[in-house]
Amino acid sequence: MKKFFKIIITIVLFLFSINYTNKCIKLLQQKDPLMKKIQEVEKEYYVSPIEPTVTKNIIIPGINGKKVNIKKSYQKMKKLGSFNESLLVYETIKPNNSYLDIYDKVIIPRKSNNLSLIFDINNNINLFNKINKILENNNVVGNLLNNNFPIENTFFINNLATTYQENIDYCLTNSLNINNECIKNKKYTVLSPSSIINNYHLSNTKNIIKENNIIIYSFNDNNINDLDIIIKYLKNNFYNIVSINELVNLFYIF
Repeated sequence: MKKFFKIIITIVLFLFSINYTNKCIKLLQQKDPLMKKIQEVEKEYYVSPIEPTVTKNIIIPGINGKKVNIKKSYQKMKKLGSFNESLLVYETIKPNNSYLDIYDKVIIPRKSNNLSLIFDINNNINLFNKINKILENNNVVGNLLNNNFPIENTFFINNLATTYQENIDYCLTNSLNINNECIKNKKYTVLSPSSIINNYHLSNTKNIIKENNIIIYSFNDNNINDLDIIIKYLKNNFYNIVSINELVNLFYIF
């Protein structure tokens, strides 16, 4: 019995020691000029989330906010020994509201530097491979329209349909009307005002991204090399090329 009590006392003292040590470390950190500097600038880098809104048959997604993670920022800068803005660590603040399982409204992505490229390749396997190679070389992702090819281990992310199709993540619309089959089969509908581009000059892309962040292309084997020029232009002008999933999730619909 005495041995049992000794073990209990040892454990209690050990836990007390850990707790005391942690409190001492925390107290020392709070007095550290580096910690004080991070706490001072924390408010400057705080970005409030924007709540999503629903008006009639439209959903305008919210936008994630962000705040400085003081503890992780301190740990990174402590290794350097001084304050460095580039080492600030952020954490996401999600809006309070989401609209999960609302399929009878059109999602209109907010205008931003994030955009999605959608490719209509008409089940051309040669074109599929060429586009995938260009995406891979530029380290960006693309979306396929009405696609029957497997997209595992490619730089294509998910499939979309202009109308309802099985195993498609989203439906696209160029109006505020929703296909009833999309609602019935629980598919989210995304507004894509841009029509399929038949003229591949870079100027057309420049005009479209002024208003929309979803662009649909219909390349062929003869003009597919123009895609590389377009992607490089977009990246050089600080556009983030993302999948439809990321474009929507980034704005916290789900």
